Amino acid sequence: MSDNLPILLSSPTTTNFPASVITEIEFLSQARRLLDAGFPDHSLLDLWNAAVHNLRRRVEAYGLALFESAIKDDAGRKKYDKDGETINERWSGVDDMTLINGATKLGVLHKKAGKSLEMINWMRNHASPAHASDSKVEVEDVYALALMLQKNLFEAEMPDPGHSPSGLFEPIKKSELTTEKIDILKDQIRAFKQGDIRITFGFLLDLITKGETPAHGNSINLFPEVWEKSNDDLKKSAGQRYHSYLLDPDSDTSEDKGAKIRILETLVKVNGVRFIPDAARASLYRHAVKKLAQAKDTSYGWVNEEKSAVALAQFGPHVPSIAFEDVYQEILTVWVGNYWGRSSAHVTLKPFIDVLNSNQLMALARLFIENDRASSELVTNKPKARAKDLLEELKGKLTIQASIDEMDEIISQISKK
Repeated sequence: MSDNLPILLSSPTTTNFPASVITEIEFLSQARRLLDAGFPDHSLLDLWNAAVHNLRRRVEAYGLALFESAIKDDAGRKKYDKDGETINERWSGVDDMTLINGATKLGVLHKKAGKSLEMINWMRNHASPAHASDSKVEVEDVYALALMLQKNLFEAEMPDPGHSPSGLFEPIKKSELTTEKIDILKDQIRAFKQGDIRITFGFLLDLITKGETPAHGNSINLFPEVWEKSNDDLKKSAGQRYHSYLLDPDSDTSEDKGAKIRILETLVKVNGVRFIPDAARASLYRHAVKKLAQAKDTSYGWVNEEKSAVALAQFGPHVPSIAFEDVYQEILTVWVGNYWGRSSAHVTLKPFIDVLNSNQLMALARLFIENDRASSELVTNKPKARAKDLLEELKGKLTIQASIDEMDEIISQISKK
């Protein structure tokens, strides 16, 4: 036997590897004996079994709720049996690669160890005794993979539940938390690394979609803190969740089938509607603006107009281009009012105009000429004056002379109506 044999195979004991248990030591010892006997391919299988057993224990220590949240969209078998008496029984319904992928997402498994296990899995399927192959497992392969797993899995300490998102957020599923306890958890979130933020984000979002008491209320209170520390990719995943429920209502597995509205309420609370994909977001704005149009067309409907404007404004001025005309034609009709005056709704909707760039400002101005709805009130002096005042203000934001000249022409055409 080579002097370069890793300790993992030359001396596998719980003393050398405190994070291991007898079952894993037995697998590693058997791997050593098979290696000595000239069966490196069989030895590799026992190395795999030891690593998978160790990884299962790490995930259980870290938190199964988080693991299940991390793998919910993965393919393959992923049914963990919490009632199983042994670790093998509990994990019998979870594919090994699902375990590896989920553990990597959680940060429980070092990426180097994950890649090593992927390599062993490939060898199991293509170079093991069960498969005829020109690529045989060599002794050096076992050495190299054992050393990688030794450094990046077996020598690593077991997760401490008290310092993981699992230990932190377990209380949110049990009882309604006081303001003081919520504040403590928020402080813990602020100290999280990005990997923990990613897992916590998905975990809280799952609890929100399920809508179960008291987890839903606690999660709603904590989610804004996680949102602030999340990157745009994570935020888009929440928007995509709303989109998926809109397209496929049957994907909502909550008891009350209210996951879609709970996701929307959460996104509104954190000003996150802009992260919903364009098609779903366009539908959202079109639905809201219909109520604004109905209020505008109602006699003595200014109060309703103001309420509808607030309902639209709560989504923020993030109108996708495919819904631009539908939304802004109604905003302009509210802005100019009618012969008798206008409601205060135009003040509520001003942010929708403030965010427009030069091209969008010109598109908005053209609606007064090209869109029947936007120009419908421009037959009396007061609405005309309000429209021209708006365009004069917007003209001051333009730089290109051609655009300024076009704006002047639109103002002139409004005056001639």
